[in-house]
This record gives sequence, C-alpha cells and structure tokens, in this order.
Amino acid sequence: MKGFTAKYIPVFSKIYLGLLVAMVIGLPLSKALTSIVSGLLLFNWLLEGQFTAKFQRLKEKKGVILLISIFAVYLLGLFWTSSWEWGIHDVKIQLPLLIFPLVIGTSAELNYTQVKRIIYAFSAAVVVASLCSIWVLLGLSGKQIQDPREMSLFISHIRFALLINISIFALGWYFLNHERKSLLENTLLVVTIVWLSIFLIVLRSATGWVVFLAVLLAVVFRNIFLIKRFTVRLALLIILLSGCVIPVAYSLVVLHQFYSVESIPAGILQERSVKGNLYMHDLSNKEIENGHYTYLYINEDELREAWNRRSKINYDSTTTSGFNKFVLFRYITSKGLRKDAEGLEKLSADDISNIENGMTNYRFAKSFSFYKRLYQIIWEMDVYQKGGNPSGHSVSQRLEYYKMALKIINEDFWLGKGTGGYYPAYQEKYDQNKFFQGHEYRQRSHNMFLSYWIDFGLIGMCYICFALVAPVGFEHKTRSFLLLTFLLIVFLSFLNEDTLNNHDAITFFSLFYPLYLCSKHEKPQENTNV
Repeated sequence: MKGFTAKYIPVFSKIYLGLLVAMVIGLPLSKALTSIVSGLLLFNWLLEGQFTAKFQRLKEKKGVILLISIFAVYLLGLFWTSSWEWGIHDVKIQLPLLIFPLVIGTSAELNYTQVKRIIYAFSAAVVVASLCSIWVLLGLSGKQIQDPREMSLFISHIRFALLINISIFALGWYFLNHERKSLLENTLLVVTIVWLSIFLIVLRSATGWVVFLAVLLAVVFRNIFLIKRFTVRLALLIILLSGCVIPVAYSLVVLHQFYSVESIPAGILQERSVKGNLYMHDLSNKEIENGHYTYLYINEDELREAWNRRSKINYDSTTTSGFNKFVLFRYITSKGLRKDAEGLEKLSADDISNIENGMTNYRFAKSFSFYKRLYQIIWEMDVYQKGGNPSGHSVSQRLEYYKMALKIINEDFWLGKGTGGYYPAYQEKYDQNKFFQGHEYRQRSHNMFLSYWIDFGLIGMCYICFALVAPVGFEHKTRSFLLLTFLLIVFLSFLNEDTLNNHDAITFFSLFYPLYLCSKHEKPQENTNV
C-alpha cells in the first residue's frame, strides 16, 4: 500500500493544491463549499498516507503544534464545563483549528508561485462577493436593505471586511515586491486594490475601517525608517501624522456639533401650534438630533393626520422597511422642525420617502458618507449615557457585554467556566439585566480576549495568546509581511469581536495562518514544480 500511494503522491499534491484554491474561493462566497472542501482536504491527506514523513514534519514544526494545542485546550475545557451541550458545540466550531494546521503543516511545503495562486484566487472571490453586494445595494436583486452592512450576502459584514483587508494588503505586497510582473498583472493588482478599498468604505463596517487604517499606519510607519533620504522620510511622517490627526479632528468637530444643543424656552409648556393646539413635551427625555431635543414640541393628532395624507404607510404602524413614528420624530427634529402639521408639511417628497425607509436624520441621505456612521455612534453613546436601551446599537451594547463579561470573569478568575460554560453564565447575567430581553441581542462579549478569559480563565487565556503569537518566532517568520499583516488584522478584530468563536472566522484564520507559516511565500523561486 505504501508503494501504491507513493506512486500517486504527485496526484495527491495537485488535488491538495486544487482543494486549497477551492477553499479560499469558498471563504467569501459559500459556507457550504468551505465545509465540503474541509472534509475533502482531510480525506485526501489520509488517502495520501506517508504518515511517517508527516509525523516527522510535525515534530519539526513547533509552531504548528502550538496552533493545534489551542484545539486541545477546548477539549480539556470540557472537563469542568457547566454545559456539555454548548461545550460540544464550541469544539465543533474549533475543528478547523485541528484540521488545517495538521494538513497544511504536515504536507509538502508550498512554494512562492503556489501560494500566490491561492491568494489571487481568494482575492478574485472577494471581488466577486463585493460585486454581488453592490448588485444588492443598487436594488437590482429585488432584495430591499435598510443598511449597507446588510448587503454582505454570504457571511457577516464584519468577517467580510476582515477578508477584504487581508486581500488588500496581500495584493499590495505582491504589487510592490521585486518579482517581475506583466503590465496586465500590475494593472489588475492596482484596480483590485482600489476597488476593494472603495468597497470597504461602502460596506460601512466600523471594524473594517479601523483595521484598515491601523494596519496601513503600522505598515507605513515601519517602512518610513527604511528610507535613507531625510526629506522623504520627514514628508512621509507628516503624511502619517495627518492620517492620524485628521480623522480625530473630524470626529471632534462632529462631536462638538452634536452637543451644540438648543436651549429650552422658559414658557415652553404654554406654546401652541399654528393650529392652536398644545404641544406634548417630555422634558425628562434628553435625546437629541442635530442639536434639537427629539421629544419636545410634539402634537401627535396633527402629525398623524398630516402624515396619513402624504404617505401610504399608516402613522401608527411599524414596517420592515424601518418606519415607525419615532423615526418620524427623529427625522423632523433633525431638520429643526416641530412635530406638528406645519412641520410635516415642510418636508419634501424625498424626505417622506427617506422616513418611510427608516432614515432618522436628513443628513444621512448621502449614501457613502463617513459622517453617518460617526453620527450614529455618537448618538448611540449619547442615548446610552442618558439611560437608554443599548439593544440593537452595535457600539453601546458592546459596553454592556463587556460589563457582563467582567462579572462572569470575577466568578471563575483563574480557570474560567470551561468550554461552552459561557452560555449558562451569560443567560444568568442577561436575566438580571434590565436590557436585552430580546434573545436576538443576547450575545457573547464581542472581545476575543474576554471570551478566552471567560472560558479558560486567566491561565488559559495567557496560554492561548502565547500559542497564537509564538509560532511566528518558532518558524522564523518574524519578517514575513503577509503573515504579520494577517495576524495584525485578526488581533485588531479581537478587540471588537469574538472573532474565533465564529465558524467563518476560525476557518479563514486556521487556513491562512499555517499557509503563511509553513510555505515559502516571501521570495519568487525559479524552476519550481507547480
């Protein structure tokens, strides 16, 4: 049997490479494809045999062993978990962390050209997924979306944003390296990088934006000091500092504008509308839009009658398009108008359409504005600080998740709740929380470090962090741009997401990490068999 399989090793190697290409194509496009190909990769690896040689390769790759040991921690955590059901669930999610490092780490080392083909195939798939998303955003698919983040069809918009970042920086490295490339290849690289950068803006993933800017700044900062000419280095440093200062300054301007709030007149309770009707004022509710209080100057009888004359959507209804009367309150307030018949009549036909589609502020009409996302975050935090419900608000609800996570950590500081033990622990805390009564908002900590701490305690978290970072040194990849930017993208996402508790993310992480770790991807090699 050994001789039989040895005869067909070149065939198995070609199948292996083809499956890796299929795998990266599936990452942004098809969960089903990645699941099927994962099984096929393992089957091909088993059928190939050569286990003595594979075991020897594994012994020589301490970095791969460390990655696999993280999966072992999840198995070990089953011994003290309070929920076997969720423990087994988590172990299943982490299976790629066993399969891909084992298969890639013990298979024949891939060369530069092979890795390049894999990255190009992956980037092409990301571009296809982005074009499908644009098709949806433009309404050509017939699917109605209220937020550009909903246009990610195949995976979460946050995971998609991470894949886009991985592609942008990998392609950037291939464009700038010293390999001789054709004009067509260079043109395609530039066009793809520019397109994905634009699409990342359109996607409106705050995580994607922060990761992109942070990695870009890190890359530029590192390379500035490799430049010998002082004037060039100084100019780039100024550009770099501007890249940091301008977004902060812009955010402060928006913040200042948000809190430039109108004063409340002393005789507000006696004021009447043009029609002579008294207003309703909720002086205890301090929510604001563009410097105006949302719950002052409301006459619902006038507003209902005027709205029902101009819109086919009933004033008292709630629609899947995002409309409800509170959206109407916020939109009219954003224009500095009163919530009465006169205020409603001053709205244009476009304003009515915006409100019907769930838009809460007239300034959001610009489709691709940074301002909208920044304003939304400031508004969320303002409402939260004033005691409002953070449910459904991506930033403010994370603060509540962090608070609950810290409470759970304090209960089992050193060893944690065990694999899957987070679930009953969180449910208990949610039941005690005045918010998040809807189960769709009952999520994990949205911070990977806190998640590791909850599951495995401080000891387990420290070991896993070591096992995630140390392979770079063990495999002498401390100068690998592709690997280091990949890890920086992933680790930055840890601050805002339970990245590796999700099947999509653990799959791409478990695939790319050993791929970069165990291949000769840094330098072009001549006369290689591909």
